[in-house]
Amino acid sequence: MRAAAAAGREVFGYNRSVDGVKAAQFDGYDATTAIDAALSRAADSGALIVLAVPMPALGSMLSHVRAHAPDCPLTDVISVKGPVLAQVEAAGLRPRFVGWHP
Repeated sequence: MRAAAAAGREVFGYNRSVDGVKAAQFDGYDATTAIDAALSRAADSGALIVLAVPMPALGSMLSHVRAHAPDCPLTDVISVKGPVLAQVEAAGLRPRFVGWHP
């Protein structure tokens, strides 16, 4: 979020942690604990969705993306690439996905 905001991009995000959202908001970021609302907003604006979750949470996150923002471009910052790609493909979101760092 910091890098995108510094580059002049509109950024907003989701975190399941209330404390994480409060910390982001304290730093001036637009963050929410409402995943479906955040993804609907992403769909409305054609936002790039950056997946930044632990591997065990990825399947659930992709289900939400498929339900609320299936046409948004996707990337990730999850450390393992093969298993991420396999789950993205299983969710039917491969055409919109480009793996990223690390």
